[in-house]
Amino acid sequence: MTTSLAIKNDQDFWSNQQLAALKQLGLNNASNGDLAVFFHQAQKTGLDPFARQIYMIERGGRYGIQTSVDGLRIVAQRSGEYAGQAGPFWCGEDGVWKDVWIGKTPPYAAKVGVYRKGFAEPLYAVAKWDSYALASPVWKKMPDLMLAKCAESLALRKAFPNDLSGLYTDEEMSQADSGQDSTVKPVKVTLEPVVAEVVQPVSPQSETDWEGIMEKFNECKTKEDLKKFWDKNKTLLDEIVPDGEGKTLRMLVLEKVATNND
Repeated sequence: MTTSLAIKNDQDFWSNQQLAALKQLGLNNASNGDLAVFFHQAQKTGLDPFARQIYMIERGGRYGIQTSVDGLRIVAQRSGEYAGQAGPFWCGEDGVWKDVWIGKTPPYAAKVGVYRKGFAEPLYAVAKWDSYALASPVWKKMPDLMLAKCAESLALRKAFPNDLSGLYTDEEMSQADSGQDSTVKPVKVTLEPVVAEVVQPVSPQSETDWEGIMEKFNECKTKEDLKKFWDKNKTLLDEIVPDGEGKTLRMLVLEKVATNND
């Protein structure tokens, strides 16, 4: 990335040169609120939007932020807490996990575990074929690889929620956009619980009064109100808001700040 396009730590928003470059990447219709959220994620993750490590894409009339699985790996590695992976593994109709997929039909599911320093066990995530597969040439040609990417993305976010919450890969989002089921049929199986997954503690989010918090958020009319709200809810800023379309509380506040003229 050239010096003129580099995002600096003391920046509050995109520079004019950066905005011009983003328009060339297809973001000329994005609102200031969307651009503020994109700036926050790029600055927070350290990923380069001009090298397409992180990018914003319009889906159904709304902008969303995406990255590649390589981008997720970069953020995890830079944290200093990443300690490798287990897998990927795949299973078919027998429910037995294998470290290579040689079946003539697509795998039923893929599984990846991510190690983080200080954790006794890897954090596993499972991606099912019928949840992510598309009737596209790349999914037909490399079904095991594409499904493993989804499982790895899930596992990386699970292991590094503060760094990767709200960031999804194209492999994860494309099925949601398709509006139809994949015509590449999954293997019909009934899986027994043959593998014990790591049981995670109950998320603090489940104990949070999100209804009350969002009521207070909606009452914020000025930037001063938003600043007070931000300071009062600092511990929840990186939590994903229920029914917030995958956005964290931090993203929603920044969007409102960017569009508030008071």
